[in-house]
Amino acid sequence: MVRLYGASVVGTSHLSTETPCHDNHAYKILPNGLGFIACVSDGMGSASHAELGSLTASTFIVDFLDKALDVKMDDEEIITLIKEGFIETNDQLHEVANQHEVNIKDLNATLLVFISFHDRQFYGQVGDCSAIGKIDDEYEVIVKQQRGEYANATFSICNLESIENGIYERCEKFYPDVALMSDGIESISISAKDKTVSHLFFDPFFKVFSHENYNQEEVQKSLERFLASERINKKTDDDKTILFIEVRDE
Repeated sequence: MVRLYGASVVGTSHLSTETPCHDNHAYKILPNGLGFIACVSDGMGSASHAELGSLTASTFIVDFLDKALDVKMDDEEIITLIKEGFIETNDQLHEVANQHEVNIKDLNATLLVFISFHDRQFYGQVGDCSAIGKIDDEYEVIVKQQRGEYANATFSICNLESIENGIYERCEKFYPDVALMSDGIESISISAKDKTVSHLFFDPFFKVFSHENYNQEEVQKSLERFLASERINKKTDDDKTILFIEVRDE
């Protein structure tokens, strides 16, 4: 059984400039208990249509992988499929840029996709989103932010070289609890010094799944209110996206 909820919320820096939220996310629960596909995309602040780039990237990659995944695929085939999906997403972004008569760079966005398939988990990463996993009450960083040689280096799904240098791997472990996030969330939930994960931040959100009256719509609204709260906005003025996912045997 798979349950999940998430939200993308505009940051105060965008509210002050009347700029839309550049973050987007998408997900698909696979039929017959196979697992899920989930992703987070963060449009770059320097891109004039960043919100369109992140929306296109997140919705397209999930649909592409949902249609292409097959239970007969081995690990290498799934990893290859994820990279192929990133390339196809790049093609789609070029089409959208042409439709809107803008430069492809105006859609620059990062992209993290995570697949949980039977007893295996995989991810593809271009950019600075991240993911954490929880096993037996212990948290681990599954997907680290992609960093370049220089502090201002950017990795965008709109750039084929970035895709070629992306990270596409099978997870070493299977994580029954997973959270995907944009960098606006990592900055307040994972230690920049030693990359330890904050139990205080994540525990309440995962405990929601164990509530007898769990309701996805209600918890998503609650999460949105939390991410838009003064308490969080004092810590980060960036857009914020986070997805919480639980995989359990029925």
